[in-house]
Amino acid sequence: MEMRCVLRVEGLSYTYSRDLVALRDVEFEVYSGEVVTVLGPNGAGKTTLLKCILRLLEPRGVVYINGKRRWDELSSRELAKYFGYVPQTHHSIFAYRVLDFILMGRAPHHTMFSLPSRRDYEKVHEVAKLLGIEDLLERSITELSGGQMQLVLIARALVQEAKVLLLDEPTAHLDIVNSVRVLSVVRKLVKSGRVDAAIMAMHDPVLAASFSDKVLLMSRGRVVACGSPRDVLRPEVLREVYGVDFVRFEHCGFVVVVPRASTEV
Repeated sequence: MEMRCVLRVEGLSYTYSRDLVALRDVEFEVYSGEVVTVLGPNGAGKTTLLKCILRLLEPRGVVYINGKRRWDELSSRELAKYFGYVPQTHHSIFAYRVLDFILMGRAPHHTMFSLPSRRDYEKVHEVAKLLGIEDLLERSITELSGGQMQLVLIARALVQEAKVLLLDEPTAHLDIVNSVRVLSVVRKLVKSGRVDAAIMAMHDPVLAASFSDKVLLMSRGRVVACGSPRDVLRPEVLREVYGVDFVRFEHCGFVVVVPRASTEV
């Protein structure tokens, strides 16, 4: 399958205040079939970068859609059809039924006063089956575990028929079983062509090494390194970013990095 550029970021910068520069001239490209992890410690600028790509914030610089069309030429509705956003957490004061919550993802395809169609409901059931959450559709979102809620949020993004998934810390607060399940689902969606690409903001280099095609390593709003996990996840680079020592192994073609235990107090 021919790879094409689905997203190009050029010179993206954002400042919250005079003393808080969140992004500094960030540049990278995402190609079809790629799972890209934006990696770095807390405060590196990962979430800000996603919000700038989504145009929830107004940065300096430019983002090109499909490698050519500027994202500031798109309406909010067009942008919502291109990007599916999965936030880090979701808190609702309403006990929505899971089916209705996922159905909200169809909003970009409707006018303000239109009602969901049969096709919309079919889309929800199709995506729920794909993700293995059909048994959750009649439950309340307040009854879901963290892993179940992440899959429901991914389902809501998928029914948008978005081309690119943006996920902010998709494994936050999840145990290892649910972390692997959620990241495996994301990778399967990309590799099967269900979505063109996925961009995940994460702070854990161990998981990033296992599920990413490309890693964008960030520190203090800057890109420190960008490339394959093999090229980027090197102990000397990780120490510079995280301030702790790492050990690197290679097993069956995969790169494995783990923090080195310290006996110092």
